[in-house]
Amino acid sequence: MKRTVLDYSQSIASALGSDEFNSISDTPESLQIAECVKTSFYNLASRANLPEQKKPFQLDASTDILEPILMFVPDGVKSIDWIKYFDSTVDTYNYVTILPMQQFVDYVNGYNVTDPNVDTLNFTVNSEIFKFNYKNNFTPRYCTVVSNFYVIFDSYNAVVDDTLQSTNTMCYGLFSPVFLMEDTFIPDLDDHQVALLLNEAKSLAFFELKQMPHTKAEQEIKRQMTSLQRDKSVDNKPSYFNQLPDFGRRTASFRAPWFKW
Repeated sequence: MKRTVLDYSQSIASALGSDEFNSISDTPESLQIAECVKTSFYNLASRANLPEQKKPFQLDASTDILEPILMFVPDGVKSIDWIKYFDSTVDTYNYVTILPMQQFVDYVNGYNVTDPNVDTLNFTVNSEIFKFNYKNNFTPRYCTVVSNFYVIFDSYNAVVDDTLQSTNTMCYGLFSPVFLMEDTFIPDLDDHQVALLLNEAKSLAFFELKQMPHTKAEQEIKRQMTSLQRDKSVDNKPSYFNQLPDFGRRTASFRAPWFKW
């Protein structure tokens, strides 16, 4: 059952023996309790890597004809699992392989700059200019991520668009969790994680407001975290069919770490 920030805070206040309130902003103590809920949510999100934080998104386009192969990672995205780009010549989305910086640079440096279909991007970061060769006659096949924000591709199709387009991208990745200090805000959790957040926040509130542990809450935290980790292990395990080798399908890893200069 989903719960609002006010619901969490009122339940914790009842356990603390605190005065009742109708809004988390009613008293200094109600705000403290809500802050405990917020802190516990972010702690839980960072430990559990909650699947609810993964979702599809699109990259932001530069829209600059001098930077046609440059795109940007939207705010809130922590990591990218994969990127696809729409190829209008075959009317389908194709995977764009995310390469480490060195491998990507080595690849695009292999383009012949005397070829009429090859151009060069002058990319500035930290007041330094770096050059990336790219092709202008087909949709991208490779890219790299710079400073967790810039996405540089190996090509674009100038016949179709002046630059790579946001609407032609399809991505999937991990987003930073969001928590709003509002009465009606509902933290994004599965039903079985709701009790875990409540007990984590309750334990923290008892420690901060009463300088004492809540033994029962801490016992429940250990039990529920064990259950959560067990469920994640089962959920992430491929089916028997998916574990079989597929010799007819080209495989590639589209999940890559973020790379910085």
